[in-house]
Amino acid sequence: MIIQADSGDFPRYWDRVLFIAGLAIYTAGQVLINLGQPFVEAQRPIDFAHWGLLVGVVLLLPFAGRLPRRNLHLVTLPLLLAGVAFTIGMCVLDFVFWSLPNGEMENEVARRLIDTPAIWGPFITFGPNYILMPGVTLPSLSYLKVSRIGPALVVLGVMVMFFGTHWFNVGGWAMILAGYLFCFNGLRPSKLLN
Repeated sequence: MIIQADSGDFPRYWDRVLFIAGLAIYTAGQVLINLGQPFVEAQRPIDFAHWGLLVGVVLLLPFAGRLPRRNLHLVTLPLLLAGVAFTIGMCVLDFVFWSLPNGEMENEVARRLIDTPAIWGPFITFGPNYILMPGVTLPSLSYLKVSRIGPALVVLGVMVMFFGTHWFNVGGWAMILAGYLFCFNGLRPSKLLN
């Protein structure tokens, strides 16, 4: 590993398993969202798409909690935690929209939120995109000794999301998931147990 010693206290096996599960559930939530607004509305009474995003990011937390408090991870940890918090906030806002009847009330709430940069900026515009993605990307660099393909896929997945939207997000998160599977050596306990 390039950011820490091989014998370091990097996230343990079950933290990595939860991280992979979180990425998979988050990617599934992205798929549901990208099937279109009519599909999402048809999920009533439960917004499975945003619950997928919410559960997915929450499962990233045990991994984040085990990151070493040194080197590049001094930047990674706050980025990942802030990205998770902002994504949770985005999901809460989407749950509020979910609860509103379609029409003028929903439009009025949307206008008020858009006109409130302290809410719209971190929870919709920046947090889930420009803060969570680097927070998810940087830990992969610690696995360059395990796999060169894994970190490359993670970085490529983030680049795909920066240059496109909608289904590009699904493809990007799928690449990040695949990249971490390479980083974690397919989650084989005999190779990566701490």
